[in-house]
Amino acid sequence: MPAHNKKQRPLVAVIGAGVVGLTTALLLQCNHYDVTIIASEFPKRGKAHPDYSSAKAGAHWRPVCDEDDARAQEHDTISYKAFKELAKYSDSGIKMQDAIDYYDFNPSGHGRQYPWWSRVVDGFKQIPSTNPDFPIAYTYKTAVITPSIYLHFLLQQFKKAGGHVQQRTLSHMMEAAHWVGTKAKPVKIIINCTGVRARYLGGAQDLQCFQTRGQTAVVRASWIHETVTWISKTGEIMYVIPRSNGEVVLGGSREAHQNNEAVSPTKTTHILKTIIRRYPKILMPGTSEAYAASPDILTKFDIVDQAVGFRPSRTGGVRVEVEHSRTGAGQYVLIGHNYGHGGAGFQSSWGTAYDLIKAIEKAEQEEVLQKQQYEIARL
Repeated sequence: MPAHNKKQRPLVAVIGAGVVGLTTALLLQCNHYDVTIIASEFPKRGKAHPDYSSAKAGAHWRPVCDEDDARAQEHDTISYKAFKELAKYSDSGIKMQDAIDYYDFNPSGHGRQYPWWSRVVDGFKQIPSTNPDFPIAYTYKTAVITPSIYLHFLLQQFKKAGGHVQQRTLSHMMEAAHWVGTKAKPVKIIINCTGVRARYLGGAQDLQCFQTRGQTAVVRASWIHETVTWISKTGEIMYVIPRSNGEVVLGGSREAHQNNEAVSPTKTTHILKTIIRRYPKILMPGTSEAYAASPDILTKFDIVDQAVGFRPSRTGGVRVEVEHSRTGAGQYVLIGHNYGHGGAGFQSSWGTAYDLIKAIEKAEQEEVLQKQQYEIARL
């Protein structure tokens, strides 16, 4: 990473305070940039954010990218290593726990014995499956994240590193340059981390972005200390994700291009029935098989919440790139994009942030070279 002294630190505006925006801003601030996050809302510790999807995520590291997608694999790998380090901090909201993943198909590609991520995670091994409908099973150590704690942790680390925040809603990316009226230097870099809002934000208006509706049920089940996921070749994914406070997230659903914010009781019932059938441990220890099979599903759980969230999906996958631009006043500015993570926002957040910083550094070097060539041409 190039070093800048205090006077030369480029001024950066990061738009968005979801997990991707916060991670990107923190990494930039810690790598010799002077960063301000601009967002309509900021996370508060222990409270779910009402305005963006990050706080409603299941939030555990689990690979979803293709066996052929080397770039996405690198994003996930970097993030896994980062989470392992962050789990050492008691206030981070991250805990390394056992995971079991069940598949009804072979997820290993190109004749490999095991999937690509078997070389990344700790404790990977194949185990006998307990479910004949999902004959392949792996266990490993994963990072389990409590979003309302982790997002606040990122924000506090960013502030401790000298970063600034500004609560404001933008209609166009270039408006991010206007807040520097009290600064002695102009914004050099604007970073777009707006998720699905990139579809509507002026200066981006990426029509490849769309939202994918998801629904979960949060229950109290303090006896659960492992994540369990069932992945089907049809695209269905069901999961059990414990939190550090004794709550467990049960999911889920995946409905592309849907924007209905209302909780569907039918979907909640489907989730609970499916989880009981596949994972009876979710019920209170000592529960009889007869009781587990009885039809009164909702009474079997201490339900804390039923949540609907919208994954910031994008046709073509995540966009991590930079472009050269100018403001209406002719001021040169570098625009960075980091959005479109879909359901992989947490698990690839550190990787895409690192990727973006490399792209920014390359663009800065190109700008210097262009200026040098211009000066030479004037001689």
